[in-house]
Amino acid sequence: MSNTLTRVAVVGCGVISKNHLYALNKLTTVQIVAVCDIVEQKAKDAADAYGCRYYTDYHEMFVKEKPDVVHICLPHYLHAPVAIEAMEMGIDVLCEKPMHKDLEGARRMKEVSLRTGRRLGVIFQNRYNSGCRLAKKVLVSGELGKVKGVCGTVMWNRDDRYYASGPWRASYETAGGGVIINQAIHTLDLVRWFADSDVEDVHATVSHHGETHAEVEDTAEGVIYFKNGIKGLFFFSINNVCDEQVQVSVYCEKGKIQITGTEAVITLNNGEVLESTPSHETFYGAKSIYGVSHVRQIAHFYRPGNEAETTMTMEEALKTQELIDMIFKSSAKSD
Repeated sequence: MSNTLTRVAVVGCGVISKNHLYALNKLTTVQIVAVCDIVEQKAKDAADAYGCRYYTDYHEMFVKEKPDVVHICLPHYLHAPVAIEAMEMGIDVLCEKPMHKDLEGARRMKEVSLRTGRRLGVIFQNRYNSGCRLAKKVLVSGELGKVKGVCGTVMWNRDDRYYASGPWRASYETAGGGVIINQAIHTLDLVRWFADSDVEDVHATVSHHGETHAEVEDTAEGVIYFKNGIKGLFFFSINNVCDEQVQVSVYCEKGKIQITGTEAVITLNNGEVLESTPSHETFYGAKSIYGVSHVRQIAHFYRPGNEAETTMTMEEALKTQELIDMIFKSSAKSD
């Protein structure tokens, strides 16, 4: 086996990049060779913290550094163009969620990955939370019987200060959506993962009820009809007065799974209770609502095969993007 380190670069040095850089720095098989941001001070600060070079132009970085892998931590509308350029140059990609701001761009990313043979990973770290892993393991075992329904709720607060800190988030043209694609996408992914089925139909409403000046939606609710007969419900809003922990409930023939934040309580009809073991990973400057599972997913990307119960593939990420597209289309029909 080769002892050569995997040379990694990170494009985008905003808030989410801290999760990636921290996780990468823990891997003994990886070398962070460069970071890039159009704001030079952000790039310089990240480079100083991790002992690497910095750039303000990712094209230049790709040519000069020739990394093996690039992590994309950029606004949604830049995911597809940067990922496609990297893969065309023979570079593997690990991209923050969503794949892109829209389904068309996500499908282009998959096509280029298949054509070039480059790996394309997408961050959905909540699948790697201890509670979600336990829930999936129990569901796969059949111990709870058939799943009857899944429900997900997100009740957070995002005001005009949030959008002012990243104006791209306020526009459909650059973000692709609001609460659905920016905050609740992880919850939709979990609902779909636990249902373990393709989506047949969606009846949903997407709206803007709050006081922000953002163009994008701040509230969404609906019903997801899966092909295996399971019904999924969801309610998402960023008009709450605070950030409550995300809730996902899975209703089964022989019991119920209740996920709160990163942990799970599984109650069987016979009275037996299973609980996930809380993570002892410490937070590292990132928001607590992100959880700490970027570390697990990024390690999995570089050491595939050690997370057998977790299947966050490019195809899975695309299915969640397709579900988001169906939600928007359903709401548009009801207008």
